[in-house]
Amino acid sequence: MPSIPILEYIAVIILGFAIWLGGRFWPNKIAPFGALISRIMHHRNTRLALVVVWWWLGWHFFTE
Repeated sequence: MPSIPILEYIAVIILGFAIWLGGRFWPNKIAPFGALISRIMHHRNTRLALVVVWWWLGWHFFTE
């Protein structure tokens, strides 16, 4: 039996895939992924916040 973190990662991947499919089949109810990213990247503050979050994740998970 896989550990709990592995099951959580698998659940997040499955949920993300389901939301992506929902955006493809019902674009009026769930925003397609491309439209979501376009909307998020429209504002300077969210682009800056996204860079900071990626930096933080890289610093904490990929350094020794």
